[in-house]
Amino acid sequence: MNSGSSPSTLSPRRRNLTLGLIAVVGALNYIDRQIFGIFMPQIGKDLQINHEQLGFIAGLSFSVFYLIAAFPIARLADRGDRPLIIALCVSVWSTATAACALAGSMLQLVLIRIGLAAGEGGAGPASQSLILELYPKERRTLVLSVLLASGAVGLGAGGAIGGWLSQWLDWRGSLVAVGLPGLLVGLAVWLFAAEPRRAGGAAFQAPPRVPLREVFVTIAGSTSLRWTAATVICISTAGFPFLIWAGSFYQTVHAMSPREAGAALFIPITGGLVVGNLLAGWLGDRFSRGRPRYYAMFAALGLMAAFPFGIAMAQAESPGASLAFFFAYNAFLTLHLAPMQALAFAQVPVNQRAMLGATLTMVITLAGVGVGTWLVGGLSTFFAERFGDQSLRYAMTAVCFSIPLGAAFALMAGRTAKPFEENA
Repeated sequence: MNSGSSPSTLSPRRRNLTLGLIAVVGALNYIDRQIFGIFMPQIGKDLQINHEQLGFIAGLSFSVFYLIAAFPIARLADRGDRPLIIALCVSVWSTATAACALAGSMLQLVLIRIGLAAGEGGAGPASQSLILELYPKERRTLVLSVLLASGAVGLGAGGAIGGWLSQWLDWRGSLVAVGLPGLLVGLAVWLFAAEPRRAGGAAFQAPPRVPLREVFVTIAGSTSLRWTAATVICISTAGFPFLIWAGSFYQTVHAMSPREAGAALFIPITGGLVVGNLLAGWLGDRFSRGRPRYYAMFAALGLMAAFPFGIAMAQAESPGASLAFFFAYNAFLTLHLAPMQALAFAQVPVNQRAMLGATLTMVITLAGVGVGTWLVGGLSTFFAERFGDQSLRYAMTAVCFSIPLGAAFALMAGRTAKPFEENA
């Protein structure tokens, strides 16, 4: 296990190795989550559960336990050994992913996925805290974009891997095959990721502990962060349900097999999200240069461009056209993520950023993975009486109308933000 060192003394190679390992963790996070989405029709048939119940399992119940874990682990990450924390989280969720194969009922599946949710809920804030400390502020938007892009790779790869495995394994065998390798990833992070707080390196002291009440007062007292929360609520409600339900959408609406849907979704999801994230990071650092209003304007423009493509994706009659619209929707919608996160993290001191990361994760997860995913499932079940197998079209169209409101809230977040230099 590596000894500690100050961020300023780390070599670029060591810093980039750590970023690469954290990016692998981010990808694995979404691979393990998304493979459940590609097999939802088969899981529903096997366990005799409908769209609304699947939405509850994949969304609302998952998000509740995700959030329960996120805050105490983020509290540890603001002072503790973050690679160790991340490694333990990866090991927990990977084991839980494989254990889902043992489920024989909806209740059993919900209970096993508690481990998946808890592990994923803790790794994100610790990863953000570590990476933001290792890189200077002028590169943070790009670095955050790399982390977000790694999640995008995982989203697309999860569907593609699931579809590929479906040729030889059922949903149970596929979850085992995808879950267990994560234990090796956790071990690699613990052994090789840099941690400035580890003893034995330069005299680098962990930030002082801030009373929990003070942390929440700082976060809740920021007008800009309140507008940011409103932005991510609106956008997550429309964004995550498209990603989670996409596999079911193309299987039920466009009559694809699991293998066909998984392969077809790789470019629209991974390509669209990676392009959007990296473009947002590059343009944000190049043109905004720490000016909050410019970050917010850039985010709002991307959101308004995404809105019509989301509706077009859901309503297109041709699967090819729908997939093309889905690529554009993901690319434009993702343009807001890195700028809004960079803006948000600049509003709090260094020793409160993991807790802010957990708070943002809470809002995104509860709104998107929780309420949004469950809402699409519920709307689809409601519309099924009239539209049958086409019901997901109208459920996904309905949630798109929160996007323009999110764009307006993003502009308000920029107008009320503090200059970035105050919490460098």
